[in-house]
Amino acid sequence: MLPLQTLFKKYRSRKAAKLLRKAKSAFDASDYPIAFRLFLKAVALNSTEAKYWLGMCYLRGKGVAVNIHDALSWHECAANEGWLASCYILALLYVNGIPEYKQDENVFFQVKSEDYSNIKPDLERAFVWAEKAAFAHLAEGQALYAYLLSLDPERKGECLKWYDRSIDQDSPQGYMGKGLFLLKNAQTEEDYCQAASLLELASQRGMTSAMYRLGVMYETGKGLEKNFERAAELYKQAAEAGIREAQALYGVALKKGQGVERNFIQAETWLRKAALKGDIEAAVILGDMNGQGNEEIPPNYIEALRWYTHAANNGHITATRALALLYLNGLGVTKSIEKAVEFLKKSSLAGDVESASILADIMLKSSDQSMINEALSTCLSKISVHQPEIAYKTAIIHLKNYNLTQKEEEAAQARHWLHHSQDQVVPAKLWLGKMKLGGIGGDKDIEGAYRLISSAAEDRMPEAQCLWASILLQSQSSDMGKIAMEALKLYKSAAEQDNVSAMFSVAALYGGGNYLAPDRFKAQQWFERAANKGHSQAQLMLGRYYAKGLAGSVDLKQARFWFEKALQNGLKEAQKELETLELESLDEEAKNKKPTKTEISPGLHIYNS
Repeated sequence: MLPLQTLFKKYRSRKAAKLLRKAKSAFDASDYPIAFRLFLKAVALNSTEAKYWLGMCYLRGKGVAVNIHDALSWHECAANEGWLASCYILALLYVNGIPEYKQDENVFFQVKSEDYSNIKPDLERAFVWAEKAAFAHLAEGQALYAYLLSLDPERKGECLKWYDRSIDQDSPQGYMGKGLFLLKNAQTEEDYCQAASLLELASQRGMTSAMYRLGVMYETGKGLEKNFERAAELYKQAAEAGIREAQALYGVALKKGQGVERNFIQAETWLRKAALKGDIEAAVILGDMNGQGNEEIPPNYIEALRWYTHAANNGHITATRALALLYLNGLGVTKSIEKAVEFLKKSSLAGDVESASILADIMLKSSDQSMINEALSTCLSKISVHQPEIAYKTAIIHLKNYNLTQKEEEAAQARHWLHHSQDQVVPAKLWLGKMKLGGIGGDKDIEGAYRLISSAAEDRMPEAQCLWASILLQSQSSDMGKIAMEALKLYKSAAEQDNVSAMFSVAALYGGGNYLAPDRFKAQQWFERAANKGHSQAQLMLGRYYAKGLAGSVDLKQARFWFEKALQNGLKEAQKELETLELESLDEEAKNKKPTKTEISPGLHIYNS
């Protein structure tokens, strides 16, 4: 006869097994509160498996509130009693990190809650539990152990062996783990193809992370032939399973109509899910969608503001710039230059060159000297050191300040930043040349000025071409005809770039008196081009050409038209030309008028019978 103690153990074991069967049936039927109570009863009878299931209830929030620490405790109990699945779960928990406890202080009592704000993995403990599961031949444990080995560059070969052991047991985690490892370390097309085949097997076995990665490979054509339809299908499956990255990418696919019928509203829905789970790029796309709108949905600047603010608060530079532009233009929010500048400074200092450029443009237009000086000192000067385009704009801001204040330090700063940007920014050469020519912000340097201005002219900057041409024409040389031809070429090049002053100068050179043989017909053509662009001096000269027939024929009607245009543009000299034209017209009428009989003999009146 068996001892009483042994019989009692068998009784408890049978009762625990019966309770466990009922609990698992209730769990499968989604009757979680009943399952949880039955698992507790089975644990009271010392069921190791019941401890595992209690850990899963706390982990998933089935029949009880989610509590990672209670889940950890029950799985540790089960694992220490040899339950391998709990070893694997513990390794997973430590890989993802365990939240710390925080105290919620109330009037009558204190409540412990879990703080998820600063979760950090504990890879040492994860390694211990994963190793136990792997050496006990648990397939998913082998895959997780292989992953942890892969984090050590010196053990990558060992990690592949463990992935293969997991795959030998047809483990979905093994297929996915090795596929992701090969994808991360791929160097050849063959590596990508092998990774794709493993991820395909993992996807067929329901591994949603593998679906997402495989979708990316189909979209990009890495290791697979591009197939947007298949990519969208995989994104959708993974998105529906809650994979955040897949939700974002499926939303983008719906937005573009790439591999799936375009649907702006569904796109927003999926992007919103991803954004609410912490996908900052999805939040930015939502901001863009609401800020731009389309034929399906009008712009919603308030919603755009919400998503840009969320992304900006999480350090997204482009979103910070977009937020600044909403404040700058008063879209979805009260217009505020100050708020716009605040955000632009933040994104500029984070490395966004476009933000710095916009900020500089605002400062060029602003009359708020304190705001300008603060932007220069806290932001623009720092960025200008590494960004020639911003250095140039910073120089122009200092020049603007110099024109207002005549403070020499402003001119010196302008000259400094122009020097810093001259090699990459053509206008900087022209401005620095002008400053050296006039001795502004430093010593005069005529030779250096000429070198800079001529270099900017060679780079086909119209204003520099005009200035250099003017300098050439003022020079003293034995071959001024050749120099005048060079000046003409420069003016023509600037004129072809729609520089109106250059058009006038070309006309003036063709008009004669500038070491070139006159060509009045061409002169009139160029005066007309400049006149049509609103150049008052050209309008005056064109009027004279028509009035005097300098290019061949007189046209008083055209002359009057252009003199009136010049007068309307503020050129008072045109008034004299109009008066002269009127007198000449009266004289011409007097000459052409036939005398009457009275005029032939003023004192004699002849009457017809």
